[in-house]
Amino acid sequence: MTRGWSRAKKLKFYNAGVNCKKHSMKVFILALLGSLLFAAPVESHGNHDHGGSKQVLPETNNTGPKVHLYREATCGCCTKWGTIMAKNGYQVIDKVMDDLSSLKTTEGIPGELASCHTAFVGGYFIEGHVPVASINRLLDEMPDIAGLAVPGMPLGSPGMEVPNSPGDAYAVLAVSTDGSTSIYDSYQGSSLKP
Repeated sequence: MTRGWSRAKKLKFYNAGVNCKKHSMKVFILALLGSLLFAAPVESHGNHDHGGSKQVLPETNNTGPKVHLYREATCGCCTKWGTIMAKNGYQVIDKVMDDLSSLKTTEGIPGELASCHTAFVGGYFIEGHVPVASINRLLDEMPDIAGLAVPGMPLGSPGMEVPNSPGDAYAVLAVSTDGSTSIYDSYQGSSLKP
């Protein structure tokens, strides 16, 4: 194709191709950056949604991290826990589901750590009535774990306060990706004032 062309003509043809490649790279980079800017926000726990009806708790005109709270419709203590999170600056997206067991299985939450609700924030799962202080610490430190859990429903844990009843001592467990646990924080549950 370039046989018989002068050196100047070949150089001009080559430079046109280089400039075209540079222009193409600029367009590609701009398109990539634009797609990142306008991409839909992903769920905070692995870019997937487990369904359920979705609403934002009324107190959540906040700008803090998004907490995706999965619970069953009849669970009042779960709603109380979500309200506590919202009052502490978190954006709580409340998702009501009929069956949470499949969600817990899909997300690798061991059955012995199960509680009445499951939440996700910052790429971690939060199982049960984990206090705000532990979640704040988790997001500050960003340890290499799968999540935090408060198994069962200890009296006096956030959302489980009962009037005139002493709260239980309970532990927040750090759950590693292999399912092993260690104590992350310890608390003495509180009682509601009558």
